[in-house]
Amino acid sequence: MKRTKTRPSSVARRASSMPTRSGPRQARASFSHAAPHLEYYQLIVDHLHEGVVVQTREGLVIACNPSAQRILRQAKSLIGRNIYSVMTPFYREDGSTMAEPERPINRVLETGIAILNERVGLKLMNGEVVWINESIVPVVREGRKTPDTIVVSFTDIGPVREAQRRLQHLATRDSLTGLYNRAYLVDQMRELFPPSVPAPTGETPSDDSTTALLFIDLDGFKKVNDSAGHETGDALLREVALRLTRSAREHDVIARVGGDEFVIVLRGFSNAHQVAAFCRRIIRVISEPFNVDDGQFFLGASIGICLYPRDGNDGVTLMRNADSAMFQAKIEGRNTYRFFTSELTTRLERRICLEQGLRNAIKNASLRLVYQPIVSSADGRIVAVEALLRWTDRELGDISPVEFVPIAEEASLIGAIGQWVLLKACESVAQWRQTLSPNLAVSVNLSPRQVNDALVTYVQQCLDVTGLDGSALELEITEGALLAGSKDVLTTLTRLTEMGVSIAIDDFGTGYSSLSYLKRFPVKSLKVDRSFVFELPDDRDSAELTRAIIVMARSLGLGVTAEGVETVAQADFLRSLQCARLQGYLFGKPLSEDDMTRALIEAEGTPVD
Repeated sequence: MKRTKTRPSSVARRASSMPTRSGPRQARASFSHAAPHLEYYQLIVDHLHEGVVVQTREGLVIACNPSAQRILRQAKSLIGRNIYSVMTPFYREDGSTMAEPERPINRVLETGIAILNERVGLKLMNGEVVWINESIVPVVREGRKTPDTIVVSFTDIGPVREAQRRLQHLATRDSLTGLYNRAYLVDQMRELFPPSVPAPTGETPSDDSTTALLFIDLDGFKKVNDSAGHETGDALLREVALRLTRSAREHDVIARVGGDEFVIVLRGFSNAHQVAAFCRRIIRVISEPFNVDDGQFFLGASIGICLYPRDGNDGVTLMRNADSAMFQAKIEGRNTYRFFTSELTTRLERRICLEQGLRNAIKNASLRLVYQPIVSSADGRIVAVEALLRWTDRELGDISPVEFVPIAEEASLIGAIGQWVLLKACESVAQWRQTLSPNLAVSVNLSPRQVNDALVTYVQQCLDVTGLDGSALELEITEGALLAGSKDVLTTLTRLTEMGVSIAIDDFGTGYSSLSYLKRFPVKSLKVDRSFVFELPDDRDSAELTRAIIVMARSLGLGVTAEGVETVAQADFLRSLQCARLQGYLFGKPLSEDDMTRALIEAEGTPVD
C-alpha cells in the first residue's frame, strides 16, 4: 500500500515556531525530534469536532483548524486575520453583554490562568449569535508572567441550547395556549412574592400595594365546551389567552392553571384602583363575542384579586385567597371582580363544610320535602302544592335553600338533588290524588342547570313510575334560566308541554324587561314575586305593577299565582284583580308530607276563607 503524504496542518505548522518556557533553541530541537509525528498530529487536529484557534495577545490568529472556521461561519481561513474582525460582542448565558474586562480571553491574558468550559455567546459580523463552550489556555514565554499567545478550543452548543430551550418551553408552557403553566407559576412564586411582613387585611384595598395576583375563571365556558365540542373549546381558550396577552403588559406574568382558569401577576401598579381598572378591561375584552369555527360564542370572566403582601405573604396563600375572591365574584353574579377580604376565608370554610355536608345528605337521604298549599282565590280550596326542598344538618342545623342550592349548583350536585325532588314530589301528589284530592297539582322548581334534554327523559320516567298525569305537574323556571341558551331551552320546554306538563315563570317581574319571550316559549302561567305582594295594597307602585302583570297575563291567556300572601288585605286586593291562585302563610306554611296529608283531609269539602 502506498503511503499518502500530507502537509502539516495550519495549527501544527504554526505551532512549530511558537516559543515555550524552554527557550527557542530547545523548542527547535524538540520540534525536529517530533517532526515524523506531525502528519499524525495534523490528522488529529484537523478532524477534531472542537474548533481550535491560536491567537496573539492582540487577537491576531496564527493557527486554526477547519472546525473553528465552521463554527465561526467563515468561508476562508482565519489565519492572519484579527479574531475581533469576525466576532463581537460577547454575551453571558442570560443574554446580557459582557464588558471587555469580563471576556474570558481578556481574563486569561490578564491573569495567565486557564479557563475551562465557559459558555459564551459570540455575535458574528453577519448578525448571527453563535453559542460556544470554550476553554482557553495561556502560552507564557519563559521569564514572563503574562501570556503573549493563547490557545482557544471550543464547541458549538447552539443545537444543545435550542434543545434545552425547547425542553424548558415544554416544561414551563401550557401546550394549548402557549402561556406559562401551573408548574412554572408555582416555581416562580418565591421570586414573584419574596418573603415579607404582611400588612393587616382591611375592607378597603391598600393603596401602597404594588403587586397583585388575579385569579380568573371563565363564565359559561363549560356549557360551550360541552355543547360545541372540545375542539371549539380549545380554540376558545387559545383566543382567550391571546386577548389576555394583548391586555397585559410585557412584564406581567400570565399562566393557565386549569381548564378555564388563568392567573395574572401584575407588578408596578401604584394603587389598587389601577388594579381594578385592569380587571374591568379584562372583563370587557372577554365579554366581546368570540367568532370560532363558523359560530359566535359569548363568555364572561369572574376575577378574584389578592394584593401582596397585604393578603398573603407567599404564593400559595395568595393563590388560595384569590380563588376565594373569585368564587365570591361568581356568587355575586359572575362577570365581575372582587378583592379578597378576611371575611371571605370564613365564607369559604363554611362553603366547604356545607358542600361536604350536602354530599353526605344526598348519600344518607337526609334531605326532605315540604309542601306549601296553593289555593283558588275564588273559593279558597287547595288546588295545588309547591314542593320545597329543606335540609337540616346534625351539626350545622337548618340551612336555607338560598344558601345551599347555589353550592349544589357549583358542585354539580343539583342534578342528583333535582331528580330526587321531582320523583318524591310526583310520588306524594300521585298518592294524594288517589286518596284525597283527585285534581291536586304539584309545582316543582327547576334549576337552570336542569333544563336540558335529560330533563325530558327523567320527567317521563317519573310520570310512568308514579302514575301521575302530566297535567298535574307544573315546572317553575326563572326568567333568566328561560333566556339562557334560548334555542335549547325552547326545545326542552316544548317537549315537556307535549307530555301535558305546565311551565310557569317563577318570580315574574324581577328579571328581564322584555316580555317578547312570553310569545316564544310555551309558558302557561306566571307567579307574581313576593316583593310586589309584600307592600299591597298600600304601596301605589306595587299595586299598579301587580295590576299590570295580571291584566297582561289574562290578555295572553296565562294563569297567575301570587306568592307571599300574608294578610287578608293582600288577598282581598288580589281577588279584586281576579288573580286566579294565591300562595302564602295566610293559607298555610310549608308542611311535611304527613302534615300536608292531614291538611288535605281537613280541607276536603271545607273551603278556606
